[in-house]
Amino acid sequence: MSAGRPSALRSLYAYPWDVASRGAREFAAQAIQLGLSGATLALSCHAGKLVSPQHRGSRVVFPEDGVVYFEPDARGYGEIAPQPHSDPALRHVAEDLAADGALQLRAWTALLRNRRLGALHPLHVARNAWGDAYADSLCPSSPAVAEYALALCADIARLPLRGLVLEAPNWLPYAHGHRDEFAQVRGNLWLEALLGLCFCSHCRRMAGDADLDADALAARVRARVDGYLAAPVDAAPDQAAAWLLADLLELPQWSAYLKLRQQRVADLVAAIRARVPRDREVWVMPSVQRPTANAWIEGSQLAALARACDGVEVRFYETDASRVAADAFDTVQRVGDPARVRAILRPGPPDLGDGAQLGAAMDALKAAGIGDIAFYNYGLLRPDRLRALGAHLRAEAA
Repeated sequence: MSAGRPSALRSLYAYPWDVASRGAREFAAQAIQLGLSGATLALSCHAGKLVSPQHRGSRVVFPEDGVVYFEPDARGYGEIAPQPHSDPALRHVAEDLAADGALQLRAWTALLRNRRLGALHPLHVARNAWGDAYADSLCPSSPAVAEYALALCADIARLPLRGLVLEAPNWLPYAHGHRDEFAQVRGNLWLEALLGLCFCSHCRRMAGDADLDADALAARVRARVDGYLAAPVDAAPDQAAAWLLADLLELPQWSAYLKLRQQRVADLVAAIRARVPRDREVWVMPSVQRPTANAWIEGSQLAALARACDGVEVRFYETDASRVAADAFDTVQRVGDPARVRAILRPGPPDLGDGAQLGAAMDALKAAGIGDIAFYNYGLLRPDRLRALGAHLRAEAA
């Protein structure tokens, strides 16, 4: 690096329970030995069933659903408030890591993906064109949800952190790991895009304020999907992509509705950036979609999000390095500034040839102008994958 230029960030995503099982000091020392400079710690998380090679004492971890891993200040919230984790020790892992001081610490928050809060506040969750509630997806067009998101981020920013990484400040896509998610209809991009559209009362009001007829659009969505589900056909991926493009061109109100959703999410992120002190970074994970250009399905527009905060931290979760290279190129083109793009890689199964192409993927990101890279996830990676990550980082620094 040239004189005065900061070194590129190399951060490790981690869950509080995995760090706590090792102790903050041991975890930080291990991360530093691997060549990492930062940790991105989950402070708001959803449920799961996780095989954890790194957890000392357990092998399968069932996290509490929809809780936060710090001590929230109840005075800062309105109708919707976070639920703290039941174990006080897990609510202090961030402070323990910050006190150790060896790593740059960032908070990772699953902002609007929260089944616990959705069940408590059913008037503020996403609803499809039939009115079915998606309890794990708090709707960003709800004023109460926006108030909660702002308060949560301001609350987290009280902690001794370098910044925040916001996951899911948008609508969740239809297929996104809901508990016992199951279908005997093959999914495709067209079907899931339509099933994922929200037509709750807040979204209908938002559309009405923009002179869009949400009722007519919802009726069209119902007709298209009902007809498909009644027919003895399955759309192949290329057919579904063609249907999607044709519908977007033939239904201008759908395109307008999508743009309205994107503006709503960008406005929410900008409001969070304004609420969080300037000495704390705010980065956004714009999508769980592969490739990243499909972020529109969730209400994300890459350039608008990058402008609304410090930048986008993109999951380049791909089977091989060539796909990372293509997605990185496209993402940077859409954002317009590689300095506003950070990357997340998974250095083991199921990505990058089970991690064998990690070095090639890192080289592809650098070629696209992306300097900062994080790696997912400490607790889920086997020791050999962590050692391989360390070898790549040491070779990079040499």
